[in-house]
Amino acid sequence: MNKKIIIILYLLSAFMFSSCGSKQSEESNNSASGNPQLTNSMGSVILRDEGAVPVVIDKDNKEVIIEATVNGKYFNTPSRHHGIVFKGGKYGDRAVLVGLADEREFYQALKDIGCVEGTNLTMEDMKLSKAVKGEPLDVFVTWEGLSKEIPFSDIIRSSEERIMIVRFGGNFEAAKANRTGCILCLDSCPIAITSDSSFTTAELENKEIDKYIREDVLPAYGSKVYVIFRIAE
Repeated sequence: MNKKIIIILYLLSAFMFSSCGSKQSEESNNSASGNPQLTNSMGSVILRDEGAVPVVIDKDNKEVIIEATVNGKYFNTPSRHHGIVFKGGKYGDRAVLVGLADEREFYQALKDIGCVEGTNLTMEDMKLSKAVKGEPLDVFVTWEGLSKEIPFSDIIRSSEERIMIVRFGGNFEAAKANRTGCILCLDSCPIAITSDSSFTTAELENKEIDKYIREDVLPAYGSKVYVIFRIAE
């Protein structure tokens, strides 16, 4: 098995065990305080829908790892914007990879590894041509049976190729308010937690640039993959 996946599964199982072990006392304390709070492995307060898979945080390597599944619809049907969207979000079925982690928890995880958000876009910017700001992230994909990490850009084919530059846009308040579930958008976005700054707001739509995922690279429709977001050096 891929060494990275072994580490992911170990961290995830350790976190789940710890969460279960402390759940009863936490519920008692929360009930007494009247302020229920859920925390991640770093102790930060988070928002997570029931049924969402916890985000794995590896602070030493400055990376965050989420689980997702391959949306084979986009092997042949174009997607303009949605790279990874939480399955519980409004746009959960529109992404090339369906995220199993809550986008709000993902946001906090990036903050916890020290990633700096841009927070420079608003919904009004969708009418303009602006690029998302924020600290850049190297994004990789791997899965069981694969002995390496693949750059996220290598799973995408586009009618206009550019070097992908994923940035931590942030957009937490917009994400909470809209609950689209957007984790990674394929162009600059005022709602997604991260997005590709090489395409400005509304550019994919205006230029009718189509995005697909590569069937010759990814495993089969519905297969589980692990997506690694690492602070770029």
